[in-house]
Amino acid sequence: AKFAATASLGVIHKGHIKESKSILSTYLPQAGGARSSPYSEGGALYAMGIIHANHYDPATKAYLLEQLHNAQATEVLQHGACLGLGLVCMATADEGTYEELKQTLYTDTAVAGEAAAYAIGLVMVGSASEKVIGELLAYAHDTQHEKIIRACALALAMLMFRKEEEAETLIQQMLLDKDAILRYGACFCIALAYVGTSQNAAIRRLLHISVS
Repeated sequence: AKFAATASLGVIHKGHIKESKSILSTYLPQAGGARSSPYSEGGALYAMGIIHANHYDPATKAYLLEQLHNAQATEVLQHGACLGLGLVCMATADEGTYEELKQTLYTDTAVAGEAAAYAIGLVMVGSASEKVIGELLAYAHDTQHEKIIRACALALAMLMFRKEEEAETLIQQMLLDKDAILRYGACFCIALAYVGTSQNAAIRRLLHISVS
């Protein structure tokens, strides 16, 4: 609740890019100073991303990456930093950011890994990158954490945003997966691939899944 309450400041101040640091200054992690609460600090990093969503800013990206590196011991801070990074770098398909997030995902801690996978989806949204799809699918099969599997499934759906027929191979593969969470992800994948198209075939498939 503390995390979400602090993050909601980002929603209130969305787009106030120049003032983002001063707005959140009381909540952001202080250099070498006393910790307030990792929950409000993590929430503030996420809020930073919400303020900058759709406004890519190299300085904010660098700041959040630095926070991610400093937060190796605190999962909640990693969670906030990853979500923030995903929003700041949304749809940039930036390889470097992807590699950084992947490192966090591969630590296999449920809370940080979940956010890292969502962030990968945001950074790579609509890119349909085969490399990223392969790595996310493989990792979803490797990990034991349901949170991470669910986040990977949604990240895969984001990768296929507005790809329509191009997404079919992945959708089929996910629909036939033995893991129910990945099959759940396939439904999101259909939705995001055909968003706004009123595509009949997609609606038929989703209705079929819902009753079978």
